[in-house]
Amino acid sequence: MNMKLYNFFLIGLVFFFFTCSENEFEGMPIENLHGEFKILQPLKINNGNPNFSKNEMVRFHCEFSIPVEYKITIEGMSTKAKREINGFSNLLDSNLITWDGSPLKLPFFIDEFCAIELTFKDQIDTIRDTLKILSAKMYEDGIWYEDFEDGLPEGALVAYNKDGGELTFATANDVPLLGNSYFKMGGKVNWDWNIGKIDFELDFKNVNESADNFFLNIGILSDLEDFHSGQFINILISEETQIPFNDILTNDASDIFESDMEVYKMKVPVDWNGWAIKSFRYSDFEAVSPNNPAIDFNMNPKDIRAIRISCQACPSSPGNPICPENFGKIVRTDIDHIMFTKNTDIFKSK
Repeated sequence: MNMKLYNFFLIGLVFFFFTCSENEFEGMPIENLHGEFKILQPLKINNGNPNFSKNEMVRFHCEFSIPVEYKITIEGMSTKAKREINGFSNLLDSNLITWDGSPLKLPFFIDEFCAIELTFKDQIDTIRDTLKILSAKMYEDGIWYEDFEDGLPEGALVAYNKDGGELTFATANDVPLLGNSYFKMGGKVNWDWNIGKIDFELDFKNVNESADNFFLNIGILSDLEDFHSGQFINILISEETQIPFNDILTNDASDIFESDMEVYKMKVPVDWNGWAIKSFRYSDFEAVSPNNPAIDFNMNPKDIRAIRISCQACPSSPGNPICPENFGKIVRTDIDHIMFTKNTDIFKSK
Protein backbone atom coordinates (compact mmCIF):
# COMPACT_ATOMS: atom_id res chain seq x y z
CA MET A 1 0.00 0.00 0.00
CA ASN A 2 1.25 3.50 -0.81
CA MET A 3 2.69 5.05 2.38
CA LYS A 4 0.84 8.31 1.86
CA LEU A 5 -2.45 6.43 1.35
CA TYR A 6 -1.78 4.29 4.44
CA ASN A 7 -1.14 7.34 6.63
CA PHE A 8 -4.29 8.98 5.33
CA PHE A 9 -6.33 5.87 6.20
CA LEU A 10 -4.81 5.67 9.68
CA ILE A 11 -5.51 9.34 10.43
CA GLY A 12 -9.10 8.91 9.23
CA LEU A 13 -9.62 5.89 11.47
CA VAL A 14 -8.30 7.73 14.52
CA PHE A 15 -10.47 10.72 13.69
CA PHE A 16 -13.55 8.46 13.44
CA PHE A 17 -13.10 6.93 16.89
CA PHE A 18 -12.18 10.26 18.41
CA THR A 19 -15.27 12.04 17.10
CA CYS A 20 -17.81 9.29 17.93
CA SER A 21 -19.07 10.41 21.31
CA GLU A 22 -21.41 8.48 23.58
CA ASN A 23 -24.30 10.68 22.56
CA GLU A 24 -23.99 9.63 18.93
CA PHE A 25 -24.68 5.90 19.48
CA GLU A 26 -28.20 4.95 18.49
CA GLY A 27 -30.49 2.94 20.72
CA MET A 28 -31.06 2.80 24.46
CA PRO A 29 -28.00 2.91 26.80
CA ILE A 30 -27.14 -0.58 28.03
CA GLU A 31 -27.60 0.42 31.66
CA ASN A 32 -31.24 1.21 30.84
CA LEU A 33 -31.75 -2.36 29.68
CA HIS A 34 -29.89 -4.21 32.42
CA GLY A 35 -29.96 -1.80 35.34
CA GLU A 36 -31.85 -2.14 38.59
CA PHE A 37 -35.63 -2.13 38.26
CA LYS A 38 -37.30 0.68 40.17
CA ILE A 39 -40.74 2.23 40.01
CA LEU A 40 -40.09 5.91 39.35
CA GLN A 41 -43.70 7.04 39.23
CA PRO A 42 -46.48 5.00 40.89
CA LEU A 43 -49.45 3.71 38.95
CA LYS A 44 -51.99 6.43 38.30
CA ILE A 45 -55.51 5.58 37.09
CA ASN A 46 -57.12 8.46 35.28
CA ASN A 47 -60.88 8.02 35.79
CA GLY A 48 -61.42 5.60 38.64
CA ASN A 49 -65.22 5.78 38.24
CA PRO A 50 -65.79 5.27 34.52
CA ASN A 51 -69.14 5.56 32.79
CA PHE A 52 -68.52 3.22 29.88
CA SER A 53 -72.08 3.63 28.60
CA LYS A 54 -71.00 7.16 27.59
CA ASN A 55 -67.82 5.83 25.94
CA GLU A 56 -65.54 7.04 28.70
CA MET A 57 -62.06 5.53 28.91
CA VAL A 58 -59.80 4.47 31.78
CA ARG A 59 -56.19 5.59 31.30
CA PHE A 60 -53.10 4.20 33.02
CA HIS A 61 -49.79 5.95 33.76
CA CYS A 62 -46.67 4.57 35.41
CA GLU A 63 -42.90 4.94 34.92
CA PHE A 64 -40.06 2.47 35.60
CA SER A 65 -36.27 2.73 35.57
CA ILE A 66 -35.75 0.13 32.82
CA PRO A 67 -37.92 -1.36 30.07
CA VAL A 68 -39.74 -4.51 31.19
CA GLU A 69 -42.55 -6.79 30.11
CA TYR A 70 -45.61 -5.64 32.03
CA LYS A 71 -49.19 -6.82 32.38
CA ILE A 72 -52.22 -4.93 33.64
CA THR A 73 -54.98 -7.28 34.78
CA ILE A 74 -58.49 -5.91 35.33
CA GLU A 75 -60.98 -8.27 36.99
CA GLY A 76 -64.60 -7.64 37.93
CA MET A 77 -65.14 -8.48 41.59
CA SER A 78 -68.72 -9.62 40.98
CA THR A 79 -68.64 -11.12 37.49
CA LYS A 80 -64.98 -12.28 37.37
CA ALA A 81 -64.88 -10.71 33.89
CA LYS A 82 -61.30 -10.06 32.88
CA ARG A 83 -59.21 -7.83 30.63
CA GLU A 84 -55.42 -7.84 30.20
CA ILE A 85 -53.13 -5.20 28.72
CA ASN A 86 -49.59 -6.34 27.90
CA GLY A 87 -46.52 -4.49 26.69
CA PHE A 88 -42.79 -3.86 26.92
CA SER A 89 -41.57 -0.41 27.94
CA ASN A 90 -40.32 1.72 30.81
CA LEU A 91 -43.42 3.92 30.53
CA LEU A 92 -47.17 3.43 30.67
CA ASP A 93 -48.34 6.41 28.67
CA SER A 94 -51.91 7.36 29.58
CA ASN A 95 -52.44 8.56 26.02
CA LEU A 96 -51.77 5.03 24.75
CA ILE A 97 -52.56 2.60 27.58
CA THR A 98 -56.35 2.71 27.89
CA TRP A 99 -59.36 0.50 28.61
CA ASP A 100 -62.86 0.94 27.16
CA GLY A 101 -64.73 -1.43 29.50
CA SER A 102 -64.70 -4.53 27.29
CA PRO A 103 -63.51 -7.97 28.51
CA LEU A 104 -61.25 -10.53 26.83
CA LYS A 105 -64.24 -12.85 26.52
CA LEU A 106 -67.50 -13.55 28.33
CA PRO A 107 -68.71 -12.64 30.87
CA PHE A 108 -69.11 -8.91 30.35
CA PHE A 109 -68.28 -6.40 33.04
CA ILE A 110 -71.28 -4.91 34.83
CA ASP A 111 -71.68 -1.98 37.22
CA GLU A 112 -69.16 -3.32 39.74
CA PHE A 113 -65.87 -2.83 41.54
CA CYS A 114 -62.80 -4.04 39.65
CA ALA A 115 -59.42 -5.14 40.97
CA ILE A 116 -56.41 -3.71 39.10
CA GLU A 117 -53.05 -5.47 39.20
CA LEU A 118 -49.85 -4.35 37.47
CA THR A 119 -47.12 -7.03 37.34
CA PHE A 120 -43.69 -7.24 35.74
CA LYS A 121 -41.88 -10.24 34.26
CA ASP A 122 -38.99 -11.48 36.46
CA GLN A 123 -39.74 -8.82 39.09
CA ILE A 124 -41.36 -9.30 42.49
CA ASP A 125 -43.03 -5.90 42.44
CA THR A 126 -46.82 -5.86 42.12
CA ILE A 127 -48.97 -2.73 42.13
CA ARG A 128 -52.64 -3.09 43.08
CA ASP A 129 -55.56 -0.69 42.94
CA THR A 130 -59.32 -0.69 42.38
CA LEU A 131 -61.89 1.22 40.38
CA LYS A 132 -65.68 1.26 40.25
CA ILE A 133 -67.64 1.01 37.01
CA LEU A 134 -70.53 3.45 37.33
CA SER A 135 -72.18 2.26 34.11
CA ALA A 136 -71.06 -0.72 32.03
CA LYS A 137 -70.31 -0.66 28.31
CA MET A 138 -73.48 -0.98 26.25
CA TYR A 139 -72.06 -2.50 23.02
CA GLU A 140 -74.42 -0.47 20.87
CA ASP A 141 -71.73 1.20 18.75
CA GLY A 142 -71.60 -1.40 16.01
CA ILE A 143 -72.59 -0.75 12.41
CA TRP A 144 -75.76 -2.78 13.03
CA TYR A 145 -76.93 -4.69 16.04
CA GLU A 146 -80.00 -6.50 17.28
CA ASP A 147 -80.58 -7.23 20.96
CA PHE A 148 -84.31 -8.20 20.86
CA GLU A 149 -85.10 -5.76 23.68
CA ASP A 150 -88.20 -4.61 21.77
CA GLY A 151 -89.13 -8.05 20.49
CA LEU A 152 -88.47 -8.97 16.88
CA PRO A 153 -87.30 -6.05 14.74
CA GLU A 154 -89.70 -4.75 12.12
CA GLY A 155 -89.50 -6.78 8.93
CA ALA A 156 -87.74 -9.78 10.45
CA LEU A 157 -89.02 -13.11 9.09
CA VAL A 158 -89.17 -16.32 11.14
CA ALA A 159 -89.74 -19.75 9.61
CA TYR A 160 -89.50 -23.20 11.18
CA ASN A 161 -90.43 -26.80 10.50
CA LYS A 162 -93.99 -26.96 11.79
CA ASP A 163 -93.91 -30.75 11.88
CA GLY A 164 -91.22 -30.71 14.55
CA GLY A 165 -91.65 -30.98 18.28
CA GLU A 166 -91.05 -28.64 21.22
CA LEU A 167 -90.09 -25.83 18.84
CA THR A 168 -89.18 -22.42 20.27
CA PHE A 169 -88.63 -19.59 17.78
CA ALA A 170 -89.55 -16.50 19.78
CA THR A 171 -88.10 -13.91 22.13
CA ALA A 172 -87.63 -14.83 25.80
CA ASN A 173 -86.31 -13.08 28.90
CA ASP A 174 -85.18 -15.81 31.32
CA VAL A 175 -81.42 -15.90 30.53
CA PRO A 176 -80.44 -13.03 28.18
CA LEU A 177 -76.83 -12.36 27.27
CA LEU A 178 -77.28 -8.62 27.79
CA GLY A 179 -80.31 -6.56 28.70
CA ASN A 180 -83.62 -8.34 29.21
CA SER A 181 -84.38 -10.36 26.07
CA TYR A 182 -82.93 -12.80 23.58
CA PHE A 183 -84.19 -15.02 20.75
CA LYS A 184 -84.77 -18.73 21.37
CA MET A 185 -84.05 -21.08 18.47
CA GLY A 186 -84.46 -24.79 18.97
CA GLY A 187 -86.61 -27.86 19.06
CA LYS A 188 -86.75 -31.37 17.71
CA VAL A 189 -86.89 -32.40 14.04
CA ASN A 190 -85.39 -35.89 13.99
CA TRP A 191 -85.75 -36.54 10.24
CA ASP A 192 -84.36 -33.32 8.71
CA TRP A 193 -81.39 -30.98 8.90
CA ASN A 194 -83.47 -27.80 9.01
CA ILE A 195 -85.26 -26.83 12.20
CA GLY A 196 -85.86 -23.12 11.73
CA LYS A 197 -84.40 -19.71 10.85
CA ILE A 198 -84.71 -15.97 11.22
CA ASP A 199 -83.99 -13.44 8.44
CA PHE A 200 -83.05 -9.76 8.87
CA GLU A 201 -83.00 -7.15 6.12
CA LEU A 202 -79.91 -4.93 6.18
CA ASP A 203 -78.79 -1.69 4.55
CA PHE A 204 -75.02 -1.16 4.52
CA LYS A 205 -74.69 1.15 1.52
CA ASN A 206 -72.75 3.67 3.66
CA VAL A 207 -70.17 1.09 4.77
CA ASN A 208 -66.73 1.63 3.24
CA GLU A 209 -64.75 -1.16 4.92
CA SER A 210 -63.39 -4.12 2.99
CA ALA A 211 -64.41 -7.71 3.72
CA ASP A 212 -61.13 -8.15 5.65
CA ASN A 213 -62.06 -5.27 7.98
CA PHE A 214 -65.70 -6.19 8.53
CA PHE A 215 -66.79 -8.50 11.36
CA LEU A 216 -69.94 -10.28 12.46
CA ASN A 217 -70.31 -10.85 16.22
CA ILE A 218 -73.11 -13.00 17.61
CA GLY A 219 -74.00 -14.33 21.06
CA ILE A 220 -75.04 -18.00 21.03
CA LEU A 221 -76.50 -19.95 23.96
CA SER A 222 -76.58 -23.71 24.41
CA ASP A 223 -76.38 -26.21 27.24
CA LEU A 224 -74.93 -29.68 27.65
CA GLU A 225 -77.98 -31.21 29.29
CA ASP A 226 -79.13 -34.04 27.01
CA PHE A 227 -76.75 -32.50 24.47
CA HIS A 228 -77.41 -32.91 20.73
CA SER A 229 -73.90 -33.45 19.34
CA GLY A 230 -74.93 -32.65 15.76
CA GLN A 231 -76.41 -29.17 16.30
CA PHE A 232 -75.05 -26.07 14.60
CA ILE A 233 -75.94 -22.60 13.38
CA ASN A 234 -75.68 -21.84 9.68
CA ILE A 235 -75.19 -18.14 8.89
CA LEU A 236 -75.95 -16.86 5.40
CA ILE A 237 -75.22 -13.34 4.16
CA SER A 238 -76.80 -12.21 0.90
CA GLU A 239 -75.49 -9.61 -1.54
CA GLU A 240 -78.33 -10.21 -4.01
CA THR A 241 -79.23 -6.82 -5.48
CA GLN A 242 -82.06 -7.55 -7.92
CA ILE A 243 -84.71 -9.45 -5.95
CA PRO A 244 -86.64 -7.77 -3.08
CA PHE A 245 -85.98 -9.06 0.44
CA ASN A 246 -89.51 -10.44 0.76
CA ASP A 247 -90.47 -10.95 -2.86
CA ILE A 248 -93.08 -13.68 -2.28
CA LEU A 249 -95.29 -12.48 0.56
CA THR A 250 -96.77 -15.92 1.21
CA ASN A 251 -93.33 -17.15 2.29
CA ASP A 252 -92.29 -17.03 5.93
CA ALA A 253 -88.69 -16.43 4.85
CA SER A 254 -86.71 -14.03 2.67
CA ASP A 255 -86.29 -14.76 -1.04
CA ILE A 256 -82.69 -13.58 -1.51
CA PHE A 257 -80.80 -16.62 -0.22
CA GLU A 258 -81.23 -18.89 -3.25
CA SER A 259 -78.36 -20.99 -4.63
CA ASP A 260 -78.22 -18.94 -7.86
CA MET A 261 -77.59 -15.69 -5.94
CA GLU A 262 -74.49 -14.09 -4.40
CA VAL A 263 -74.74 -15.62 -0.94
CA TYR A 264 -71.97 -16.44 1.57
CA LYS A 265 -72.05 -18.94 4.43
CA MET A 266 -70.47 -19.76 7.78
CA LYS A 267 -71.19 -22.96 9.70
CA VAL A 268 -70.90 -22.73 13.51
CA PRO A 269 -71.01 -25.99 15.52
CA VAL A 270 -72.67 -25.27 18.87
CA ASP A 271 -70.97 -27.56 21.38
CA TRP A 272 -70.48 -25.56 24.59
CA ASN A 273 -72.41 -24.80 27.76
CA GLY A 274 -73.84 -21.32 28.36
CA TRP A 275 -73.40 -18.12 26.39
CA ALA A 276 -70.49 -17.56 24.01
CA ILE A 277 -69.82 -14.72 21.61
CA LYS A 278 -68.45 -15.81 18.25
CA SER A 279 -66.80 -13.32 15.91
CA PHE A 280 -66.18 -13.85 12.21
CA ARG A 281 -64.28 -11.83 9.65
CA TYR A 282 -66.53 -11.39 6.62
CA SER A 283 -63.74 -12.45 4.25
CA ASP A 284 -63.68 -15.85 6.02
CA PHE A 285 -67.21 -16.63 4.80
CA GLU A 286 -67.45 -19.02 1.84
CA ALA A 287 -69.61 -18.73 -1.25
CA VAL A 288 -72.69 -20.97 -1.20
CA SER A 289 -72.37 -21.74 -4.94
CA PRO A 290 -68.71 -21.05 -5.78
CA ASN A 291 -68.80 -22.94 -9.09
CA ASN A 292 -71.72 -21.06 -10.60
CA PRO A 293 -70.21 -18.96 -13.44
CA ALA A 294 -73.31 -16.77 -13.61
CA ILE A 295 -72.64 -15.30 -10.15
CA ASP A 296 -70.21 -12.40 -9.74
CA PHE A 297 -68.63 -12.95 -6.33
CA ASN A 298 -67.11 -9.61 -5.27
CA MET A 299 -67.82 -9.84 -1.50
CA ASN A 300 -68.36 -6.20 -0.61
CA PRO A 301 -69.89 -5.25 2.78
CA LYS A 302 -71.50 -2.24 1.10
CA ASP A 303 -73.65 -4.67 -0.92
CA ILE A 304 -74.94 -6.77 1.99
CA ARG A 305 -78.73 -6.96 1.85
CA ALA A 306 -79.69 -9.49 4.50
CA ILE A 307 -78.52 -12.06 7.03
CA ARG A 308 -80.10 -15.44 7.79
CA ILE A 309 -79.39 -17.35 11.00
CA SER A 310 -80.54 -20.96 10.80
CA CYS A 311 -80.84 -23.57 13.53
CA GLN A 312 -79.86 -26.94 12.10
CA ALA A 313 -78.93 -30.41 13.31
CA CYS A 314 -77.87 -33.78 12.01
CA PRO A 315 -80.93 -36.05 11.36
CA SER A 316 -81.32 -38.92 13.82
CA SER A 317 -84.60 -40.72 13.05
CA PRO A 318 -84.64 -44.39 11.97
CA GLY A 319 -85.66 -43.28 8.48
CA ASN A 320 -82.61 -40.99 8.12
CA PRO A 321 -80.17 -42.15 10.82
CA ILE A 322 -77.08 -40.01 10.15
CA CYS A 323 -76.70 -39.29 13.87
CA PRO A 324 -78.81 -41.99 15.56
CA GLU A 325 -77.27 -41.25 18.97
CA ASN A 326 -79.16 -37.93 19.00
CA PHE A 327 -82.64 -39.35 18.40
CA GLY A 328 -85.24 -37.52 20.48
CA LYS A 329 -82.82 -34.86 21.76
CA ILE A 330 -83.79 -31.20 21.69
CA VAL A 331 -81.58 -28.79 19.76
CA ARG A 332 -80.75 -25.45 21.42
CA THR A 333 -79.00 -22.63 19.55
CA ASP A 334 -80.41 -19.41 21.07
CA ILE A 335 -79.00 -16.04 19.94
CA ASP A 336 -78.60 -12.52 21.26
CA HIS A 337 -76.77 -9.30 20.50
CA ILE A 338 -75.97 -9.62 16.82
CA MET A 339 -73.52 -6.91 15.78
CA PHE A 340 -71.41 -5.99 12.78
CA THR A 341 -68.24 -4.07 13.58
CA LYS A 342 -65.51 -2.50 11.48
CA ASN A 343 -61.74 -2.97 11.77
CA THR A 344 -61.97 -5.32 14.77
CA ASP A 345 -64.31 -7.71 16.54
CA ILE A 346 -66.38 -6.83 19.61
CA PHE A 347 -63.53 -7.78 21.98
CA LYS A 348 -60.90 -5.97 19.89
CA SER A 349 -58.96 -9.23 19.62
CA LYS A 350 -58.71 -9.51 15.81
